[in-house]
Amino acid sequence: MPRVSGADDVPAVLGGAPICPADSWPRWPQWDDTERAALLAALDDGGWWTGDGGRAQAFADDFARFQDASMGLAFTNGTHTLEAALAACGVGEGDEVIVPGLTFVATATAVLAVNAEPVLVDIDRWSLCIDPDAIEAAITDRTRAVVAVHVAGAACDLDRVVALCADRGLALVEDCAHAHGTRWRGKGVGSFGAFGSFSMQRSKLMTAGEGGVLIGSDATLMARAWSYWNCGRVQGGAGYHHAGYGSNLRMTEWQGAVLRAQLARFPEQHRRRNAAAVALGSQLATIPGLTPQARDPRMDAQGNYCFVFHYDAAQFAGLSLRGFEAALAAEGVPLDSPYPALNTLEIFRTNNFAPRLRHLTRDYSRLSLPESERAAKSTVWVEHRVLLAELDKVLDLAHACERIHRNAAAIAALETRR
Repeated sequence: MPRVSGADDVPAVLGGAPICPADSWPRWPQWDDTERAALLAALDDGGWWTGDGGRAQAFADDFARFQDASMGLAFTNGTHTLEAALAACGVGEGDEVIVPGLTFVATATAVLAVNAEPVLVDIDRWSLCIDPDAIEAAITDRTRAVVAVHVAGAACDLDRVVALCADRGLALVEDCAHAHGTRWRGKGVGSFGAFGSFSMQRSKLMTAGEGGVLIGSDATLMARAWSYWNCGRVQGGAGYHHAGYGSNLRMTEWQGAVLRAQLARFPEQHRRRNAAAVALGSQLATIPGLTPQARDPRMDAQGNYCFVFHYDAAQFAGLSLRGFEAALAAEGVPLDSPYPALNTLEIFRTNNFAPRLRHLTRDYSRLSLPESERAAKSTVWVEHRVLLAELDKVLDLAHACERIHRNAAAIAALETRR
């Protein structure tokens, strides 16, 4: 990596010019006349509700095939896909569901939504995904399912997790909110377990502002999910025949129209993100104190919801993670915040659950998840739109990190004075 010197070596946080101005990155979300025409067509034909049109279901079908599953359902959001998946697997009161300690809160609150108990376990230090050894240690006679999260698009060790769930008779739900396009041994994630849950919220790799897709290949399980998704109805039954409990979790046709256009352009975006992530990771690995998120060789492609790397403050003159992030943001790099460990959130520290869940008395306040807690305090998350820039622009991020490293003592001193 070429080094700069003189005035060009002054980091932006110390008064220098930003290496990569914030307004020079690709925008997100991305759209063009394809989305515009699709939305107008949905508007003009009046088929706004899923029951009146086929856009949302066509998107779900196409997306399921893209991820190597045979069936898909288009949902209101990714949180609801998880809830429906667990309900379809028969998870309920008295059951335990194992979830990783580093994930968005919805992974665990979806378990609460079906009246079951989340069991929080630790993660692998370098991949940030659920640790199979921790899963095995947490299994009890009440364990019914595992929710495995593919964090920042990096697949968990699916060889071990799939085998473990099969051996112990547990349902595997893959939380793929970050992992559109991620492939493990040539097969799309989300197609390994009972269900794969995807989010289409604004920050995700394809988006309609909100939305979600649940994919799977077991017709019986998908029929149960369909019933839960559609007010407890039965496929092929009368409109007012409600055979069991369900909710209204259906995606609108407007969202389906947008997402069909988003899926059409996704493969090229996916290719660019992958190539840029590999190149950027190679560059960052040469800088002392920075280690890219582990990329398992069994993973053919990574969705890269964010580009994540580990940060060692000791190699940066003691500059705190927040100080490093501030210096990187001053250089113009758009950042996301790392997830906090679930056991540190107030909802779990205080068991602040709904009244109907007061029977859940597990003391999360005493739970220690050292790797999840460590990751929350030592990883940097860069927005995925950075990876859509031209490669030399993407690598400016590495140059910014190198400049911060060379001037870390001065930046740390400034942080101390503040």
